[in-house]
Amino acid sequence: MDRFTMHSPSMDRDIKVVVVLPPAYAQDSQETFPILYTLHGYGAPYDTWASMPKLQQQLTKTPFIYTCFDGDIGSYYIDSFYPVKTERDKELRESEEPKTSKFMTFFFDEFIPAIDEWYRVNPEKRAVTGFSMGGSGALTYGLAHPEMFSSISGLSSAFMDFSGSESKASERIQNYLGPKDEYPERYESLDHYKLIEKHMADGVKLPPIYQHIGTEDFLLDENHKFQQFAQEKGLDLTYEESAGGHNWKFWHPASVGVAEFHWQHWQE
Repeated sequence: MDRFTMHSPSMDRDIKVVVVLPPAYAQDSQETFPILYTLHGYGAPYDTWASMPKLQQQLTKTPFIYTCFDGDIGSYYIDSFYPVKTERDKELRESEEPKTSKFMTFFFDEFIPAIDEWYRVNPEKRAVTGFSMGGSGALTYGLAHPEMFSSISGLSSAFMDFSGSESKASERIQNYLGPKDEYPERYESLDHYKLIEKHMADGVKLPPIYQHIGTEDFLLDENHKFQQFAQEKGLDLTYEESAGGHNWKFWHPASVGVAEFHWQHWQE
């Protein structure tokens, strides 16, 4: 497990990063490996995925690289039009100077190229996942460049849904995009439902998607809506529900299913 910071030119600040390597990485200096980019939830520790023993153990059976980076308290992994406060600690956040938040640019233009350069990544086998806000970010990234990813997944995902039925995400997004009635195009460019419909109309092949949520999760209705939409549109969606809430107790064991899903598609 490598921990370091990398400088983001687009945000002019350093971002904390973790890279988790499978045991097989040290056994063959020529072998390349699939890579899973993991995204944390709103306010969660940036290295949550790297703190999951069950996911780490999975790497002995299904050897792939996975990464974490600090997406601030609630960036939603998009490019903000305004400086925002990033500190997780409320007292520190109140006195913090707002910072540039450009995580879409960071991920595609800075993070992926750097990790490709520093590690033996198989560029034909990329996947992205996240929990809660990170699940939203994973779908956002997968829909931004569907040609780059073998598969997409999310645990307890929030969705960018700016239709009449507002999502939990949209309550906070205005801090990054501005008022919806003033900048509707900014919201439409990120709306998961509209992006999927546009891709399908344009004949773009979308990666297989996996979503898993607990039956006591406050985002269950949002996930039901997405499941129904996927069925209507004929998306390749694997959808699961099991007992659990919006918490570590659910996400930690569920991470094994995430690994198994992506490994299956890396073998195709």
